Amino acid sequence: MSDPTTSHSPLERFTENYWRCVRELDILRLRQWELHNLTLPQLRILFNVSKSPGITVNELAAILGVTVSTTSGLVAKVVDRGLVLKRVAADDRRTAPLELTETGRRITQEVAEAGDRFMAETAETLGEDLHAVTRALAQLAWAAEQAHAATTEVPVP
Repeated sequence: MSDPTTSHSPLERFTENYWRCVRELDILRLRQWELHNLTLPQLRILFNVSKSPGITVNELAAILGVTVSTTSGLVAKVVDRGLVLKRVAADDRRTAPLELTETGRRITQEVAEAGDRFMAETAETLGEDLHAVTRALAQLAWAAEQAHAATTEVPVP
């Protein structure tokens, strides 16, 4: 952390504290990925399949915001590892509903529970500041959504 007596602009202080939060909050997540030898995209596949059993690769691609071929490759990796089952739909052989295996369910549960414990401990540490921090995080998320929307708008010719 930099010298608190050094004068920084509000933007510099915001940026420094944002990245400090990201680093501190990501430590647990990164440990979980390493423990289970998973990448973030693979973990996203597992959690989306957990949330929506029977989801298809096409539906996952739309949620993840990547191509169907990229999603197919990611799904193939978690299928090969025995974390996801790819079934053939009886009414349409072109679709392949996905569901977690027991190992996939165990991993998603372990990762979710570790994250829940960490967030509860963090919230408890905030004490009386929890409500103010929660309001500030909601405002930060809203501002980021607005900035993102402004940078992704495509002008119509």
